[in-house]
Order: sequence, then C-alpha cells, then structure tokens
Amino acid sequence: MKNETTKKILLFSTLYLFFFLLSCYMVSRADDFVFQAGIQRYGSIAGWAKWFSQNWGGRIIPQGILVLLLQLSPLIFHFIDALVWVLLLIYIKKIFDVNGLFHERFFFVLLPLLIFILIPFSVLSGTVFWKCANVLYLWGSAALLIAIYPAAQFIHQRQVTRFDYIISLVCVIYVSSFEQAGILMCGVLFLFLLYAFFSHHPVKLQMILLFVLAIVCTCFFCTLPGNGARTHIEVLGQMPNYDMYSTLDKVLWGIWYVIHYIEQEAMYIIMLLAGTVVYLMRQNRKSNDPLLWGAYFMLLYFVVCTMNWIGLSNGGTGYFLSDIFQLVQVDTAEFGFNRRIAVFSIIHFMAYIYLGSCILIVVPEEINITGFSFYFGGLATMWMMGFSPTIYASGARPRFLCYLFLLCCEIQIISCATFKDPLSRSDDIYSKTETGQPERMRCSCDDPQKE
Repeated sequence: MKNETTKKILLFSTLYLFFFLLSCYMVSRADDFVFQAGIQRYGSIAGWAKWFSQNWGGRIIPQGILVLLLQLSPLIFHFIDALVWVLLLIYIKKIFDVNGLFHERFFFVLLPLLIFILIPFSVLSGTVFWKCANVLYLWGSAALLIAIYPAAQFIHQRQVTRFDYIISLVCVIYVSSFEQAGILMCGVLFLFLLYAFFSHHPVKLQMILLFVLAIVCTCFFCTLPGNGARTHIEVLGQMPNYDMYSTLDKVLWGIWYVIHYIEQEAMYIIMLLAGTVVYLMRQNRKSNDPLLWGAYFMLLYFVVCTMNWIGLSNGGTGYFLSDIFQLVQVDTAEFGFNRRIAVFSIIHFMAYIYLGSCILIVVPEEINITGFSFYFGGLATMWMMGFSPTIYASGARPRFLCYLFLLCCEIQIISCATFKDPLSRSDDIYSKTETGQPERMRCSCDDPQKE
C-alpha cells in the first residue's frame, strides 16, 4: 500500500512538473496586457468588474481572476495552470474511464500525447498557450468536469461525497461565467437528469439543485449588459452584414463551421472515434444487424472524406469528390444553393448524427448517456458560433472544447463497452472474492435490474 502511494506521488509530481515547464513558455500578449492594467485603470477589482460587465461581457469570474493573477509574479500563474492541467486529466479519467480500464500510469501518459498530437497546434497556441483564453477554455474545461462529476457519479449509481458536492458548486459558478462552457454544462446536466428520470432512477434533490444553480448562474452571466454591448461592437467592427442573416442562415452557418473545421483540423479524431465505434459494435452485435451495416457505411464515408481533404491540402483539385463534399455556405455573395449541394450537405450532416447515435447504443440494451452528451455537446459548442458575430474573431479557440471532448468520448466508449481482457486493471475497480480471485465490479452501464 505504501509502495503504491509512493508511485502515485511520483506520477503526479512528474505530471505536474511537465505541465509547469510547459506553462512557463506562455508569455503575456494581446488582451493580457489590457487585463493586467484593469485595476490601474478602474481603481479596484470591483471597479473593473462593474465596467467589464456593462461594456464587454459576462466573463467576470475567470477574467477577474486573471486580472488579479497578472498583478503577481508570472510564476504564480504557471503554478496554478499546471495544477489545472493535472486536475483536468484526473477528472477526465474519473468521468470517462467508467470501468477503470486504463492503468493510471498508462492513461496519464497517453492522454496528453493524444491532446498535443491530434489537436492542431493552430488551435492550442491561441487557447492553452494564451493566458486570456487559458483561464476560459482550459480552466473552464477542468471546472466543467468537476462541476458535473457528482451528476456523473449519480447516473452510474456510485457514491458522492460531501466534498464532491461543495467543490462542484464552486466550479458551477466559475463555469457559468464563461457562456460556452456554461451552456454545455447545463445541457449535459439536463441530459443526465432526463436519463435518470426515464431509467426510473430516484433523482436526488442535490442533482436538481445543481442543475437549477447551473441554469440560474449561466442565465445571469449571459444576460449582463456587457454581452449585448460587445455583440453590437463586434457587429460594427467585424461583420456589418450580420443582421442580414436569418435564423436558418445562422443554423446552416453553424453546421458548416462544425463540419468544415473538424474535417480540416480534427478529421483523425473523428476517424479514430468512428473506427472504435464500428469495432465495438462488431464485438457486441450480430453480423447482420442493420445498425452495424449503417456504421460500416458511415466509417467508409469518413475515410473517403479524409482522403478528399488530404488530397486538397496537397494541392489536388479533388475532381468529383470536391463536389460531393461541398457544403451549403451562407457567408458568400451567392443567394440560395442548388439541390445537389443541399442533398450532399444533408448526407454529410447525417454521418455525424449517425456517429453520435451509435455512441449512444454502442453496447446493446444499454444507453451511453455520457458519451452521447459530450459528443453532441462538443459539436453544439462549435455550432453555437453560427449565432455569434465573433465566429471568425474568436479564431480557433471555440474548437478546443469540441476536440477535447471528442477525445474524451473515445476514452469513454472503450471503457464502457469493453468487458473482456482489459488493457490493465485498476486496483479500485477490481475487488477480491473469498477465493482470492479478482472479480469485476458492476459496470456503471449495467442495468441493476439484471443483477
């Protein structure tokens, strides 16, 4: 026991040191200097918060913390940033590795590699390596997972401690002050409660209060006058024609934004996710199952789509493939679109919908609500940019949340759907029987009535 504790301390110390050194390469730039001068300009943090909430947005808490940290030595920020990275990885494992399939040492080496290899540097550089965005997207992602952790434990029928509830409430307030993560948090909590209701699980009062607090706080920060003021300024400065777009235009624009950038930047993540889904469905379903055949066609479609983008990125013309994968675009001088583009756009869109549906039922007779929620939640986080005049001004930052949670879905479906020959066994998931042999504890996806 003492030896295992020493190994854990060594593992997390090494992990923390790695992220601390990585964070030290981050320097203040652009908006960081504006936030650094916040107290000097407005007299106090309260004066800054009043001005900010009325003139530039509702992100008072994360940006307010940044204002305070920028008054101190840069090392303080780096110390906290490294801690947040470690917390992010810990809670990804807690929530998405539902059966403890991955050994800690393997997991905490694999996941950072996946993040830094599969998420493009163009996305990471302006997100996790920029202080202004870091406190929103990286810190916000970690806080979001901590906030929904009690709900995730609840739907898996596992014990939730008082400490989990307390830290969750604190993180709910932090996340709700960043509207993109706040809306995602509310959506995930809503789906968790909906799942609990229809699966006839007794819904705890704490879960309802957590959801209500998330809704109230997110609505409060989203309705602050600064959000409306910033939208008006962004329309004038970035997109004077924004008000010309109809609701349908914005819906289509958001869909184009999701598919276009995923297939340019994160197609290998989608390919990995689709390939894993097909493999697991083959293991768990009959060979003549229509759902499995549909998954085959979906994977083939993504393979051809990837080949098309690789060819185009190398200077090829694409020939007929470029026509097949052409999407409806609204930010052009052309009015309307022809039937062929509409049909192919619908097929393209349905491939992503089918993948999310397969994630939901990757194991027969089970509902994978966690993977389903974060898959569509990640896509929706990008899709919402179609309703924002900052769709281009925000750059690659909104895409970080989507790509990160797509990777989390990959971890989750493997852990949830794999019951035999695990990659490695975690001590807290396998218990000993009276004969001394290891016995797998009940999967969080198992139906308790079957037991």
